[in-house]
Amino acid sequence: MKNVRMLCSLAVLAAASAALADGMIVPVRPELRVRGHWAVKYHHVEITVRDQVANVAIDQEFVNTGTGMIEVEYLFPVPPDAAIDSMTLIVNGKEFAARLMGADEARKIYEDIVRKKKDPALLEYAGFGLYRTRAFPLEPGKPCKVIVTYKNLPKRDHDLVEVWYPLNTEKFSAKPIESVRVRVDVKTDHDLTAVYSPTHDLKTDRKGPRHVIATYETKNVLPTTDFQLYYKAADENVGATLLTWQPDRKTDGYFMMLVSPNPRNASASITPKDVVVVLDHSGSMSGDKLAQAKQAMQYIVRNLNKEDRFNIVLYNDQVDPIFDKLRYINGQNMQEALDRIDRINATGGTNIDEALTTAMAQCTDKHRPAYVMFLTDGQPTVGKTREADILSDVAAANKNKARLFAFGVGYSPNVRLLDRLVGDNHGRSDYVKPNEPIEAKVSSMYAKIKNPVMTNLAARIEGLRLKDMYPRKLGDLFDGDQIVLVGRYDAGDARKLPSPTAGRGRTTLVIKGRYQGKERAFEYNVAVNKAGAKSYRFVEKLWAIRRVGWLMDEIQLRGKSKEVIDELVRLSRDYGIMTPYTSFLADERTPLAGERMLREADGIIAKSLGVSTGEAGQRGAANRQMLNLAARPSASAQPGGRAESRADMARGGSAARAPSVSGYDSKDAYEKGKAGKAVENVRQIGNNYVLYRRGQIWMMPSTAKLDLEKDKDQVVQVKRFSEEYFALARANTTEQNQIMASQKAGEQLLVKFRGQAYNIAD
Repeated sequence: MKNVRMLCSLAVLAAASAALADGMIVPVRPELRVRGHWAVKYHHVEITVRDQVANVAIDQEFVNTGTGMIEVEYLFPVPPDAAIDSMTLIVNGKEFAARLMGADEARKIYEDIVRKKKDPALLEYAGFGLYRTRAFPLEPGKPCKVIVTYKNLPKRDHDLVEVWYPLNTEKFSAKPIESVRVRVDVKTDHDLTAVYSPTHDLKTDRKGPRHVIATYETKNVLPTTDFQLYYKAADENVGATLLTWQPDRKTDGYFMMLVSPNPRNASASITPKDVVVVLDHSGSMSGDKLAQAKQAMQYIVRNLNKEDRFNIVLYNDQVDPIFDKLRYINGQNMQEALDRIDRINATGGTNIDEALTTAMAQCTDKHRPAYVMFLTDGQPTVGKTREADILSDVAAANKNKARLFAFGVGYSPNVRLLDRLVGDNHGRSDYVKPNEPIEAKVSSMYAKIKNPVMTNLAARIEGLRLKDMYPRKLGDLFDGDQIVLVGRYDAGDARKLPSPTAGRGRTTLVIKGRYQGKERAFEYNVAVNKAGAKSYRFVEKLWAIRRVGWLMDEIQLRGKSKEVIDELVRLSRDYGIMTPYTSFLADERTPLAGERMLREADGIIAKSLGVSTGEAGQRGAANRQMLNLAARPSASAQPGGRAESRADMARGGSAARAPSVSGYDSKDAYEKGKAGKAVENVRQIGNNYVLYRRGQIWMMPSTAKLDLEKDKDQVVQVKRFSEEYFALARANTTEQNQIMASQKAGEQLLVKFRGQAYNIAD
């Protein structure tokens, strides 16, 4: 079929909404449900933003997955305050016109479909407008191509612009979608200092300081989260953005900061640095491991900046720096270092204490940032070997607060020791599995820290007491980097902020650090949303994910306590963050509240505390790191139509991409078949809600303590598809209706909306 495009023109108003909803196929015959009779072959979206006007082009292909022809219509939900001029559906080259209906008429159509099909799939669109085509035949196996274009004005919040495109309707596809792509091309009149998505992993291609192309692309998935992208256009040396969310007046608020260098002048602001590479060449490093480690050292030496200084500390049972002190990178010093690296052999034991203290002692210039890259494949066997002694010695030697980046190779290194070393010395750890390329990991990390723009960063918000911030220290800002800082702020302080506009306080964000050789402070006028504002609710869950990662680190590094375990379990339950310690929450035999749940958590944690080496130790470290570095709060797709693929489960989950359902132990859970069952007992609803199954009841964390018999006077009984059911839906928010739309035949839904508990059943 020829690729035909229809251009929709829209008179764009300043109050226009962010975007329009995506379309779906609905079978006309009442006995056929919305989902399960059709599938999406591919879904490609091109969004071009110029002068804050977005041109959106949608290209989809549907297919009838059954054996007989079905009559269908194409529905295109239109969120409140959004608009579209016209829409054309092309089926086998034939054009089908669509009619626009207002919210009231559309609500009746949505509810009528839900009633007739006994399927709540469309309930979440109650309150939306609607474009609807007339019925047309969908032949089995024959593609139906849909092409739509429209214009709209993305929502602007001060200097932050949101580009939004809903992928959520594709969850009704009978099969995973072969190809999903959303490409956003933004060009502005000011420098683009921040580009961020809370929903999807983006590949960002900067074409210039004021032009960026961000792409989300994946295959064989069912999208479950609408696409969001935020960008900030402002001519700043260092860009900083503040997003806030406060659940209610009495509860502390949550914030997220994005700190980015300006791409226009970052290269001119790069700070000269000191780099010391500490390389283990003990006998266990022989063969491919040492060969790859040598390649990594050569990569670093060849990619130092012209004003950098460097040294390489070789160690086995003895410590042998290549140079007696740091040397500037020039042709002679580089060649001498490369020649020495080429002659390294693997022999002897492992003297970690002396190697690291020697490296730290060389980092003495307080005006130059220093980075120590430490690589080992074993545990300390020579010199001081007690963890406490090594930690103390390294901290004492690190007078200039050098950043330590540690790489554990294979399953022999002591994960607890490496993680404590990097935690005490402002760095990060990474682990290289057997047969995994060493050179790729080390060179990738060095590439990220190659060009420091601003060092020793600190942040404050005038008038607000900040707490529970992650990362605990901002560290350094690098060219091409973006720091994501989350934390909480005091509710009482927020109420005292001046409010020139309703629902928002105004204050000043201050970012301090060393920039272009001098101590600098950059100030930004920012808004703090008051309680009840709908924007940026995802910040709360992102904070919870980071907090869980930090609590897990505390347990691993310093031992358990009742308070830490209680908070870890509560956060995991309330936000649906599954970890190796809390995966039992997905077991429907375990109550979601009470002492039994905490006893099980305590037992699992006690069993796991001693694991600091081997495959399990490395997997635990990787999971904690993924939670600590999480940059977005939700899963964006379901591989293979599930919340998490079994392959990912076997590898320990995918917390950095989707921290919601992750971290299962491959031997304890996956091999016994529990991982798949656990996923089936947890439902993530959008960015902010989670449901757990207990028998045939799906419940929210807020209803976990209710007993339908003992507490029946507290629970309103609602029959599915009754008038009371639809009245409840009309009173709900879209997110609350997403919860109702997730219910399947035969299930009960125990929920709490606006302080009232409801049991929804057939």
